[in-house]
Amino acid sequence: MNSMILALANRIRWQGNWAFSCDFPGNDINDVHGSSEECGEECSRTPECTHFTWTAWQDGTCWLKKGVVSKSQAIQIADKTQVCGIISDSEPSDPPLTSTSG
Repeated sequence: MNSMILALANRIRWQGNWAFSCDFPGNDINDVHGSSEECGEECSRTPECTHFTWTAWQDGTCWLKKGVVSKSQAIQIADKTQVCGIISDSEPSDPPLTSTSG
């Protein structure tokens, strides 16, 4: 039971589409310098960007990332200042319904 409590305590706590203490390794497009608040905005303005990770490295670096992504792919890290986020969750879903007229 203690391991179950520990596992629940270590889960990433998402605030909408972003969270603290997480990372999406790999799939980097580019890095830009700025604040964590600007990171998600920069990603949404970048055509290929689907997700991001912000670190305090060099006074604030936003790592823009590409590819199909979901929140479940984020990994938890010890750095409580690091932020990761997604533009929209790309979990597989049912295809949209189409209608045919005839």
